[in-house]
Amino acid sequence: MSIHLIALSLLMGAIISIYLPMITQTARILGSGPMANVPFFAIALISSVIIAIANGSRMEQFRSIGTLPLWLLTAGVMSAGMIIGSSFLIPRIGIGAFFVLLVSGQVLAGLVFGYFGLFGVPASDLTLGKVLGAALVIGGVYLVTFR
Repeated sequence: MSIHLIALSLLMGAIISIYLPMITQTARILGSGPMANVPFFAIALISSVIIAIANGSRMEQFRSIGTLPLWLLTAGVMSAGMIIGSSFLIPRIGIGAFFVLLVSGQVLAGLVFGYFGLFGVPASDLTLGKVLGAALVIGGVYLVTFR
């Protein structure tokens, strides 16, 4: 794996660490987690369309959105749930515990999805190193969450 891909992944992790608390603040100001999604998704939609057009997307690609299987569109519902959930959880359990638990869920789900090749990802063996790494992550959850 190249260093620039690792750096980009780390940057994306840092961005998540910024934007979820921002959405939490938006929910606090508006008095509603679901309402915090409204400006977030409106700006995300506009930004995505601009980036797609700047990236060379054509009208036929926009039209083909209607051909997507419905189950893939549930990612939008999951995204809304993530935003609402973070707005609810961060003020109650703290940002450190939230992110450690969030990443742990990703690691564990990634092991399962990778092993079974779910959601179009290539299947990969479950190695001792991966299991030990997941165990260390779970140990980290304990240390950060329960001190």
